[in-house]
Parts: sequence; structure tokens; C-alpha cells
Amino acid sequence: LIQTMIKEGKILPSEVTIKLLQKAMQESGNEKSLIDGFTHNRAAFEAFTKIKPKFVLFFYCSEEEMEKRPLNRNQ
Repeated sequence: LIQTMIKEGKILPSEVTIKLLQKAMQESGNEKSLIDGFTHNRAAFEAFTKIKPKFVLFFYCSEEEMEKRPLNRNQ
């Protein structure tokens, strides 16, 4: 499912992404985690995992910079 959606350029459902993040966080053995670029899924993450962030950082940048970020993810 994940590979197919990525190949088709689709965004994974929040539940799938959250399960992957939660598994990685548990397997890391760390008490703290930094999740980048997840603002739109924050409410779903909190509801599903019952984890509340201690703080959230927002970085504002130009439209051009925001377009570059997803286009360069696989490089």
C-alpha cells in the first residue's frame, strides 16, 4: 500500500503515517522525538497515540522555499 501510494504521488492516510511514526518512536528506545513537517496531522497523532507534544515549532519561509522542500525529498 505504502509503496504504491508513494509511486503514484499520493499522500498516505494519517492513520498509516501515525502508526509508522509510533512504531519507530517505540523501537528507538528514546524518551523524546522530533517529528518534522507533521503539522497537518498533529490532531490525529494526538488522538491516536494519546501523546501531547511539549512544544511545537513553526518556521515561516517563502513560497519558493516551501515548493522546494517536497520536490527534493528523495534526493
